[in-house]
Amino acid sequence: MTRLETLKTNLVDEVKELKKCLKTATQDVGGEGKTGKSWVGKTADKWHDEVQGNRGRMIRELDKLIPAVEARIKELPPKVSASTARMMNKEMQYMYR
Repeated sequence: MTRLETLKTNLVDEVKELKKCLKTATQDVGGEGKTGKSWVGKTADKWHDEVQGNRGRMIRELDKLIPAVEARIKELPPKVSASTARMMNKEMQYMYR
């Protein structure tokens, strides 16, 4: 399995966990003054609304990660020579310094 395929597999798990954490955070605070487990009231409700909006934006961004990795995987040939692999590896290291 290539590093990009491993990254994709790990991302799938991480994205699920992040979405779960974001959902829990919005449920635990505020929400019409009734559903919050750790903080309730008008201020908590305002915070809840803001977090709910941020959660939506974050989920939209998270949903872009896996397709981006899949697109990159599709761009690359399934097999390359050892010298091409070394060159690609050096390019990646240079890009992420």
